[in-house]
Amino acid sequence: MKLLKRLAALSSMVTMLGMSFSLEALAATKTISSVTINVGLDNLNTGDTLPDATSLIGETSGNYVYTSNTDRYVVDDLEWITSDSKEMKIGSEPKMKATLKAVDSEEYAFKGGYQSSNITVKGGSYVSASRSGSETLYVTFTFKPIKGTYEAPEEAYWRDSGFGNARWSSVDNSSDAYDIYLYRGSTVVKKVEGLKATSYNFYPYMTKAGTYSFRVRTVPYTETEQKYAKRSDWTESEETYLPEEKVSDGRGQDDGVPASGEVGWIKNGSTWYYRYPDGSYHKNNWAKINNKWYLFDNNGAMMTGWNQRGSLWYYLNNDGTMVTGWVLSNNKWYYLNQSTTVGVEGSMITGWINYNNKQYYTDANGVMQEGWKQVDGNWFYFYPGEGSKAVNTTISGFQVDGNGIWRK
Repeated sequence: MKLLKRLAALSSMVTMLGMSFSLEALAATKTISSVTINVGLDNLNTGDTLPDATSLIGETSGNYVYTSNTDRYVVDDLEWITSDSKEMKIGSEPKMKATLKAVDSEEYAFKGGYQSSNITVKGGSYVSASRSGSETLYVTFTFKPIKGTYEAPEEAYWRDSGFGNARWSSVDNSSDAYDIYLYRGSTVVKKVEGLKATSYNFYPYMTKAGTYSFRVRTVPYTETEQKYAKRSDWTESEETYLPEEKVSDGRGQDDGVPASGEVGWIKNGSTWYYRYPDGSYHKNNWAKINNKWYLFDNNGAMMTGWNQRGSLWYYLNNDGTMVTGWVLSNNKWYYLNQSTTVGVEGSMITGWINYNNKQYYTDANGVMQEGWKQVDGNWFYFYPGEGSKAVNTTISGFQVDGNGIWRK
């Protein structure tokens, strides 16, 4: 009996010691409850392509991505989602995916859910996050929009034939909008601002003999460009002399009417029109101008914002260009068909969407769905903020299969 009692006591001590070790091991693993990432592209200029992603790791200035709590987690890898061969424009917001690793998996671990409430991206904007076990956290974010100053046109000159036909060279990777001022001596005669063209007929304003010149500069046009871009320096033309017998009688000045002979983009008040050499205007249809689509109403006015043609909806930027791909409007995401071979290019898509090897779902109004949603009788989970369908994973304890379906 004494031997049995001793064995029982020894067994109890071993069990207690085992529990003690388990509790100590459990207590040693601390949850990383919040994440802060510092990001920046201070050395990136418009017209540049994105730098090698891994070159940003560990840098704290210039182009960088680093964490504030390096004793708990570090940046292990970086991957561009935005194409690294694409030239950056003013207003571009490059997107990147960062892989974070717990420094000591026995002491720290990623547990639970991570979203905008517990992930801070300083110098950028949070998009989405997902875990791989307790050691790895993936965070997708965008950098702040690229800022910059436009280049000035390289050339500004008078056309040889006639008087007053101003011409200037276009500027790559810019707004394609220009301010043009006409001078007689040092006196400003005519100002044209935000012109979407590379020529202008100043002759209707050359009503006095004298020496004329003009200056031109590149300027921001859309709201985004006006927010992040600075206008260029002026480029000045050579002088041209207009004799008394050749002065204009003033006919064709744009008192609400385009100047005689002016073609291409024409602004009347706050409205843009497109005029052909025969004097007609593009009306009530689409027009592809410089490889970009624009829509004009029955009066020839360029359309912006949401517009319906037949049963299809389209979205046009403030500069009139048709949008394709994802667009954020009134804090809701919509998808506009990017394909030129399947469906109608630029039209709003409803229902299931395959994009970058992921699936998304938009309702009857075209709004991207987030969180738990029932579609065709099945329940799916769409990651908030990012919108893609969850597959082969567990969401708050609920398993979704390879098709993303939660089965009760």
